[in-house]
Parts: sequence; structure tokens; C-alpha cells
Amino acid sequence: MTDPDLRPLAARADLVAGAALLLVALGAFVTGGSLSWGTITQPGPGFFPRALAVLLAVLSLALLTRGLRHPGADLREQWADGAGRRRVLLMTATLLGYVLLVGTAGYLLTTAALFVVMVRWVGGRGWTATLLTGAIGSAGSYLLFGRLLRVELPAGLWVP
Repeated sequence: MTDPDLRPLAARADLVAGAALLLVALGAFVTGGSLSWGTITQPGPGFFPRALAVLLAVLSLALLTRGLRHPGADLREQWADGAGRRRVLLMTATLLGYVLLVGTAGYLLTTAALFVVMVRWVGGRGWTATLLTGAIGSAGSYLLFGRLLRVELPAGLWVP
């Protein structure tokens, strides 16, 4: 029961989102161009940003293709409730805050806060799961990237 008047809007949303994300991916890839790739066993500072930019570009192209080939779902179904819109806006604001604060507050603190927002307010989990996920996710990703892969992460206020 898709309203025919909304089909072009849904397809256009996929096209606009796909194009915007493709531009972000290209920007990230170009910006990381001055950083060395390194190798698989010794990744350089540009390895992960550019690898993720390539992944984002592939997913953006898939979204663009979907927008061109399929009319999309009814927009009223995609944004049926105000709670869904609030979660999207909260997550967008949280990611923007993360980017702005990670250099000052440091990787561990901002990553833990990101996990807390994702699990508690976006995912709706209890405080026990939220705090465990924040601590384990932040520390685990720090050990993986900062220690094992030797990626230089912002120290900020809390230096391990």
C-alpha cells in the first residue's frame, strides 16, 4: 500500500543519501592521501581511514543503484514514529560530538561515551549492559588499534 506520490521521494532519498555518502567517502579517501598505507601486518596511519572510505564508497554505490532501480518503501513506513526520528538525530549529534571532542577529551573517554549513547539511548538497554559495553568496547578497541596495530590515538584527558 505505497502511496504512488511518495515513491519518487523514497527513490530520491536513496539517490541523495547515496550521492552524499559517496562524496564523504571520496573526501575521506583524498584527505587520507598524505598518510602512508603501510602493509597488512604494519598498517600505516592512512590504512584504516582509506580502507573504510573504500567500503563506504562501495555501500554508497549500492544505495545509489537501489535508488535508480527500485522506487523505495513508503516514507511514512520508514519514519512512522517520532522515537525513530529522535534516535537518528541523537546518533547523528553524538557522532558529530565524538568527532569534535575526540582530539581534546581523548579516544578512550569519547569512545566510551559513544558506546553509552548507542547502547542506552539509541538501543534502549539497561545501565549494566550499557556500562559494560562502554568499558569493554572502548578498552577493547583501544587495545586492538592503539596497542596491537599501533595506531596513534588521541590521548586527551585520560592517558592509559
